[in-house]
Amino acid sequence: MNANKLRVCFVAPYPPPYGGITHWTKLVTDYLSKIDNEVDYTIINLSPRKLKILRRSWWNRIVENGVDMLRHRRELRRVITGYSPDVIHIVTSGQFAVIRDISLLRIARKNKVPTIYHLHFGRIPQIAYSNSVEWRLMCHAMRLCSAVVTIDARTHDTIKEYMPGLSVAYVPNPVDIAELPEPHTTCSKTVIFLSMVLKKKGIEELLSAWETVYEKHPDWKLSIVGPYNEDYLHYLKTHYSSNGLNWEGEKKHSEAMLLLNDSEIFILPSHTEGFPNVVLEAMALAKPIIASRVGAIPEMLADNCGVLIDAGDTRSIVSALSGLIATSEKRHQLGENAYKKLTHEYTIDKVMARYVAEWQSVQV
Repeated sequence: MNANKLRVCFVAPYPPPYGGITHWTKLVTDYLSKIDNEVDYTIINLSPRKLKILRRSWWNRIVENGVDMLRHRRELRRVITGYSPDVIHIVTSGQFAVIRDISLLRIARKNKVPTIYHLHFGRIPQIAYSNSVEWRLMCHAMRLCSAVVTIDARTHDTIKEYMPGLSVAYVPNPVDIAELPEPHTTCSKTVIFLSMVLKKKGIEELLSAWETVYEKHPDWKLSIVGPYNEDYLHYLKTHYSSNGLNWEGEKKHSEAMLLLNDSEIFILPSHTEGFPNVVLEAMALAKPIIASRVGAIPEMLADNCGVLIDAGDTRSIVSALSGLIATSEKRHQLGENAYKKLTHEYTIDKVMARYVAEWQSVQV
């Protein structure tokens, strides 16, 4: 450890298992490790031992989260004592995690260590408007931190409206294009869904829509890439047609990127998202993108960089897929626009400079 460097403690999940936030943590820390900069870091890993996509009772979730919280509290105290961080960067997905966040933020404040509270989800406008229990807990957590970082503009604006005295910055998620393959100029007639296979990811609407699309375009395929629960997969296979459908399952990130690169269209019909890394990756590979109008996606795909659909709307998916499949010129233009926007706004060099500025701004 270089004593002259800014010391950052990330409190965030790290792979395995692989997911949106774990990908962000690995991306940022890998970047800091391989470049000559003025930042040193350590990580308190929030990841569970395995990806919990199985249904669990509320009691089990409370017990598991409580045990994890005690462990994370011990680790944070150890890091504060032994590492002496200049700033603690806590990443959250909200919900039950907010209780843990409050506990950790209190420890940091008691020890007079500045904190960044990084909100990696896009539900803030809804929970703030409804004044839900989650929102009230979030407000308590945000009052304990030194500054808040959001991943979408609507969340930033909502917090500024409801908590005007709080220090809030909007910083989009980054992508490291050096870690991705060169975009293919010719691709297979494949539509790819790349995410966890969950109901909230819009998989049921997508499969229903695909039955209609495939009837008119039988030379196209739909590839489903991502981890799934066996019982839920059985349900999907029982209730939806398998025509033109490839179930790829979970893949290593590098393998998933090769499948994405070889596909003609990327689709993510989620019911909820924050700032999905996979959309950034599709932009970096110059893919025409169809995605729901949720979270930061409307900002990401603005300026004619993709096709927005309504979450939960099967007919919207049919229309979007049919339109792109029928028009190669539109696919090319959307992909080119997305790639240009990504290189101007979302590369890791540009975004990391903004993180460093936030870390420096909370120094006492």
